[in-house]
Amino acid sequence: MGQSMVAIVQEDCTGCDLCITHCPFEALLPLAINPEGRKHKKRPVVVVEEQCVGCLSCIGSCPTDALHEVSMPPNAQESPLMSPSPRPSTEHVRRWGDKKMRWA
Repeated sequence: MGQSMVAIVQEDCTGCDLCITHCPFEALLPLAINPEGRKHKKRPVVVVEEQCVGCLSCIGSCPTDALHEVSMPPNAQESPLMSPSPRPSTEHVRRWGDKKMRWA
């Protein structure tokens, strides 16, 4: 079995944040600001690649199917996980304590 990780189609992400609570590794976070020209009012969620372990527990939580698996064949010589993209500016999501999101 090859390794995998999650990717998000930004145009399909409505910013509902349902996937955030389904990720036990905090690999899904909302952008700090909504990009200009975006059709949705809420800012999209992005994958923090260095946090994603490929468990895929978030995929079923997306009502718009914006999340999808990116898989690597078992004999791949390079991995996108070894050289992640530059991390975008994201908003901190409080998971515990007062005003928490809670786990799904």
